[in-house]
Amino acid sequence: MKTSLLLLSHSKEITDGIKKMIEQMQTSNDVSIYSLGGTVDNEIGSDPIKIVDAVNEADEEDQFLVFADIGSAIMNAEMAQDMLEEEQQKRYYLVDAPLVEGAFAAAITASTTSDVQQMISEAQNAGKKDWS
Repeated sequence: MKTSLLLLSHSKEITDGIKKMIEQMQTSNDVSIYSLGGTVDNEIGSDPIKIVDAVNEADEEDQFLVFADIGSAIMNAEMAQDMLEEEQQKRYYLVDAPLVEGAFAAAITASTTSDVQQMISEAQNAGKKDWS
């Protein structure tokens, strides 16, 4: 099963940079990355329609891991989920993990397994630095 990572931020530059970093470090054909930062006019903000459009353009059987940074990006990820068809909602996962570290860990994990719970677990643990 293919996995799509949906990267949400108020800044398109942020999600473009994360996408570029991940694509340079993992090359699996089973992982697609969508940079969905900013508004449709490339202004600061976020837009649930961009998210829904990305889900609709992806392969019909993709599972979607959604990573968002703050505030309305999180709210719009939740709103987009409500706008999806029921079958799509079953494959749409809001991941409570750091945007950069979580998305990176999920992408690397997705290149080795289709187990969505393992991807989410790796993403959630990725931000722990254990600095004391």
